[in-house]
Amino acid sequence: MANLNLTYRSFISSAIQRLYAPIFLIAFGGVLASNAFAQPVKFYTVNDLIAIALESSPQVLAARDQSKAVRGQLSTARAIPNPEFEVATGQQRSATGPLTVGNVSSWSVTQPLDMPYTRFPRVNAAEANYRSAEATRVAFEVETISKVQQRFYELMRREAESKAAEEDLNLTKQIRDRMQVRYDVGETARFELIRSQTEFLNAQIAAESSKLRVEQARSALRQVVGHTLPASFVVVSEQPKTEVLPPLNILLSEIQAQSPELQKAKADVEASESKLSFEKNSRLPRLAFKASQYNDPNFTDRLYGLQISIPIWDFKSGQVAEAEANASKAKNQLNAQSQNLEQQLETAYKLYQMATYQVKILDQEVVQLAASAQRIAEVSYRYGERGMLEYLDAQRTFRAARNDLIKARFDLASVVTEIQRLRASPEWLAKIESGMQ
Repeated sequence: MANLNLTYRSFISSAIQRLYAPIFLIAFGGVLASNAFAQPVKFYTVNDLIAIALESSPQVLAARDQSKAVRGQLSTARAIPNPEFEVATGQQRSATGPLTVGNVSSWSVTQPLDMPYTRFPRVNAAEANYRSAEATRVAFEVETISKVQQRFYELMRREAESKAAEEDLNLTKQIRDRMQVRYDVGETARFELIRSQTEFLNAQIAAESSKLRVEQARSALRQVVGHTLPASFVVVSEQPKTEVLPPLNILLSEIQAQSPELQKAKADVEASESKLSFEKNSRLPRLAFKASQYNDPNFTDRLYGLQISIPIWDFKSGQVAEAEANASKAKNQLNAQSQNLEQQLETAYKLYQMATYQVKILDQEVVQLAASAQRIAEVSYRYGERGMLEYLDAQRTFRAARNDLIKARFDLASVVTEIQRLRASPEWLAKIESGMQ
């Protein structure tokens, strides 16, 4: 009977193996295939993200298309007017007497003369419009670079805060577990246990909140860069660089010289003034050279002369008034844009000075003092010289100072990025030019 049971069990075991062996092989093969075809994870630096954004941003692409369209308008403004040809043929018949009859033909050529007093203002206006379009394109690209850097540093800040929150969670968990052991053996009061549990729960909430803020920062960065960036992208961590900016007066002069927004406003002023000159000069007579020939059976007539268009009824008063208003509007917009940029730069520079001072004080004094106080409180607590509440207070003070330092560093990076956007940093312009090639 025992042998029979053994034989039955071996039969069932072999049947199960034969049944599930193909399934195991298929599953194992699927795992190998997935590993073989798995794509390697690509890491993106901030420069990679900027390059992707410049090639996928709809605003940047639209500004580039507009620049190309205005370049075509410039080519049109520089073109010389085409001549006009006229050819005719027919028959000549006598209605009264014995005149020679036969075929007749004629031709004429009219070449409008592009007078300098209208050509130069027209071309100058088109060139200024092209410079305005190019400045608009650069402004959009500089703004895109600024947004990418802002969102990138925001992600770095949230990741640093999340890492600090995880460290706080692990530390408070150790303290909670230690207090639980001491409470179980009767070495501490229940109040201290509750306090440590509360600190642990607060650290746990902070850690979960920091993870959510990291995901929000990732989504904001991907939204700025563009959806060509995969959802599961990984960025190369980069700490904000400490950059010393020149004095405010130098920055103001740089804005006046290289800000694309001001360059656009100045080009608009030049275009409006050239348009006004064009409309005023359009009141002068327009000339065209004309040559014609008429052939009939008896004679051949050749005529040469000038065709003059004199503005008698329409003296361009409406066009001139509109151009004058547009020129005044462009000048006012230039002044307003200059004042606005200077005000923004002054505000950003004050924030830069404040953030620089905060980072220096927090890094060199506050965080170090808080860390020293935490270490002293921890040692005193271990030797029974201080209670748990004092140790937790020292730890909370250190965490607050460290988080303030993290925030101050990335706030400094953010305000420096804003100043670089206003001044149109030469490094950013070099990135734009290299990306256009």
